[in-house]
Amino acid sequence: MDLSERPRVLKHQVVRSRLEELLEDLVEVDPFPAECELAESFSVSRETIRQALRELLLDGRIERRRRMTVVAGPKILQPLSIDSYTEAARERGMEAGRFGWTHMTADAWLAERLALSVGDPVLQLERVFTTAGVRIGLDTTRLPAHRYPDLEPDFEVSSSLYAEFARRGINFGRTEDTIETALPDAREAALLHVDARTPMFVLKRQSYDEHGVLIEFRRSLYRGDRMAFTQTMYPD
Repeated sequence: MDLSERPRVLKHQVVRSRLEELLEDLVEVDPFPAECELAESFSVSRETIRQALRELLLDGRIERRRRMTVVAGPKILQPLSIDSYTEAARERGMEAGRFGWTHMTADAWLAERLALSVGDPVLQLERVFTTAGVRIGLDTTRLPAHRYPDLEPDFEVSSSLYAEFARRGINFGRTEDTIETALPDAREAALLHVDARTPMFVLKRQSYDEHGVLIEFRRSLYRGDRMAFTQTMYPD
C-alpha cells in the first residue's frame, strides 16, 4: 500500500484511545474528567476533546447526566417486534415514570396518519421511561378518541397500552415501523435530562387491527447513547 493511501489517524482518535485507557480504571457512574481538565492534561484543544468524547458517547462508554459526564453501564438491548414496547421495556428494567394526557383535535398532518377528518378529537398519552432512575425514553401515542371511550380514567399508565387494547377487543393485524436518528428538541431534551447534542433513535409506528382499521400512531424517542435495538430474522 502506498503511504498516501494509508488511513489517516486523526488527533481526536489518538485522544480517544487515551480516554479509553482512563475508562479501564473506572466503574459505572464514576464521574469522568471535564473537558477543560482533559484538554489541559493532553495538551490539545477542547474541540479535539469534544470529538473524542462524542465518539465515546455514541458507543455508550460514557453518558451525560445534566452537567456531569459519568461512566456508562452496558447499553439496554431492545428487541424490535409487534409486541408492546412497555412490556419489553419492563423486562429490561425500564419503568414508565412521568406521564400526561392531552386532548387534541386533528390537524391535516395528524388526520392523515390516524385516518381521521381534520378537527376530529384525538387522545394523546405521553410517557417518560426510566431505568435505575435515569430517563431513557419518551413515548408519545396518539389515538382516535372515538375508538377509546373512557380510556383516560380506566388506564393505569404504568401498565401496557397494548394489554388495554386487547381488553377492549382490539387485536393487532399489522404494524408499519420506521427507525430514524435525530437530535432532541429543547422540550424533549429537558424531559429526558440530556443536552441537545445527545443522539436519539426515533421509532414511528402505525398499527392496524385485523380489519385494517388504524389503532394508533406512536412516536418513541430513545437515547442513542443508552439504547440499542435488535431483531432476529429467518429466511423464507
